[in-house]
Amino acid sequence: MNIEAKKDIDRGTRNKWLTMITVAINGFIIILDISIVNISFPRLTSVFETEPSIVLWVSAVYSLLTVGLMPVLGKIGDIYGRKRIFIIGYILFTVGLMLCSLSRSILQLILSRILQGIGGAMNMALSLALVTGAFPGNERGKALGIMSSVFAVGPLLGFTIGGFLLEAFGWRSLFYTRVPICIIGIIMAWKLLREKKTPDTDPKIDMVGAGTLFVSLTCVMLLLNIGGRSGFMTPSIFILAVMALSFFSFFLFQEKRFARPVIDLDIFKNPTFTAGSISLIIFGLAQSAHFFLLPYYLISGAGYSSSESGLFMAVPALFFSSLPPLAGWLSDKSGPKPWCITGMVFLCFGLFLCSRFGMETGVAEIITGLGVFGIGGSLFFTPNASLLMGAAPKDGLGTVGALITTIRQIGMSVGIPTAGMFLAIRQAAHTAGLVGLDLEPEMLDRLSIIGGYRDTLLIAVFIACAGVVTSSFIWVEK
Repeated sequence: MNIEAKKDIDRGTRNKWLTMITVAINGFIIILDISIVNISFPRLTSVFETEPSIVLWVSAVYSLLTVGLMPVLGKIGDIYGRKRIFIIGYILFTVGLMLCSLSRSILQLILSRILQGIGGAMNMALSLALVTGAFPGNERGKALGIMSSVFAVGPLLGFTIGGFLLEAFGWRSLFYTRVPICIIGIIMAWKLLREKKTPDTDPKIDMVGAGTLFVSLTCVMLLLNIGGRSGFMTPSIFILAVMALSFFSFFLFQEKRFARPVIDLDIFKNPTFTAGSISLIIFGLAQSAHFFLLPYYLISGAGYSSSESGLFMAVPALFFSSLPPLAGWLSDKSGPKPWCITGMVFLCFGLFLCSRFGMETGVAEIITGLGVFGIGGSLFFTPNASLLMGAAPKDGLGTVGALITTIRQIGMSVGIPTAGMFLAIRQAAHTAGLVGLDLEPEMLDRLSIIGGYRDTLLIAVFIACAGVVTSSFIWVEK
């Protein structure tokens, strides 16, 4: 090997890790945003003298925009340059943070969050593509695993950092304290990322398809959020469902007739990609459902304090932040399929162990169940992401990366209201069955909540078992 060839290899190795660091810092800031802002809701309700239902839109508009815009932004990144769109998103996100910290009304804060959400959608849409494009195929799992670990630290630290800032410096500090880090991140992205775009002399975006997909996904997210709070048997839910179905049907029709579709639907003819996508939806649904249900069991059912419950909930999060690199390395060595299946089996077993929790369940049993659940999620996600990105064409990494993130987010969005609905139904059923036992009201509530938690988690077990089946239909090993 001559000296120039060795220099090229060294330069390529250095560039891929610099890309990883740059994207990971951005992902950490964006994921941190979700938990760090949510902790401020009670304070914002008081400061702006408004209703909690209004304050919730500070988070809701951000989620709606990220899910609705990611697919088209991934396509735009593939055509006009992933680095360019990523940096523009970084700038918008940073400007949004500054405007949030300067807001004088709840309306100004929500509007600022819209700008921040657009920027965050640009970054989230292209993160997987930038890292996948920087690493060779035999290192893709390891790279995505490291990135997943960094992302998982965000929720772990968000509530802690947010609580400290909120008490020490007020709610505005939740936004302006991250601006300097974002500015450093923008400079790093400008200097370190390599441009990736499709060599196309006639770049066109199907704006009609992009618009109909955005409206459809937005209606779905609104339906899930509103239905989860006020019930799914209302006129507004019916209208949203009809709109979502109508716009999505038109989107499918538009994509088939447009030469450059927002999402090339032919990718779903690949059985590996389809099976992996369905498994990812199931994973997101089961994971989010359990995280939603767990505080009800720990606090309202078993009687643990909020701080003790937080420590229990950190158990699976610790696995989510530590095991993905190992899962990615194993995926690179032996192919993603066995680890997708293994992860989903662990997830099923962990959910089953948690479904056996009762009022007298010991600390060791709770930690074991949550630990197995965390191991399952850690072993599944990185191999699954590597599998799906491996099925993407080189000039479509941005589109597929954004699609993967959107698919997972939809699964998580479905999981929370669905779990809430089943919990309410089963809790009411247990309450009715326990009324004749002459129990104290507090004990009646605790037992009915535990019963509802256990029943709902058993449903999640069966759903996760379906994920084992779909993961088994993955054909491509590496």
